[in-house]
Amino acid sequence: MLSLIVAGTFTILLGLDVLLKQHVEETIRPGEEKELPGGKVVIRKVYNKGFLLNSLESHPALIKTVSILAGAGVLACGVWTFARKGHFTEKLGMAILGAGASSNIFDRLSRGKVIDYIGIRSKNQFLARLTANLGDFYILLGAVLLALKNGRK
Repeated sequence: MLSLIVAGTFTILLGLDVLLKQHVEETIRPGEEKELPGGKVVIRKVYNKGFLLNSLESHPALIKTVSILAGAGVLACGVWTFARKGHFTEKLGMAILGAGASSNIFDRLSRGKVIDYIGIRSKNQFLARLTANLGDFYILLGAVLLALKNGRK
């Protein structure tokens, strides 16, 4: 039963980010921002052709290769984790992290770039320029869950 919950979590999170990226791709123009209630979060379309903060964007073959290898590593860790009995928190962490990684890898392989769409309003110019997607937050959350679980051992 717990495996179904974890698999369902992976599927729902992956689907949600893929659908939101497609919605942003189809409905938001580059440079356009839509403010969410509260005024601190904005939706905008930013293409990331590299890694974090567009690093190495001028090396698309390297980006694609590293993405595939990292994805294979996450997949291998996920399979190993799911093959073990128990370890619900680790399985959940891997499912969340895997959903984010899969969404971004899917984007990179199908579009040649990742669509980022969540920004924040800030007086700090660096923070105001940052744009992410749900997949990025999934990766962070999954890694934190895994670190917390492994830190208790």
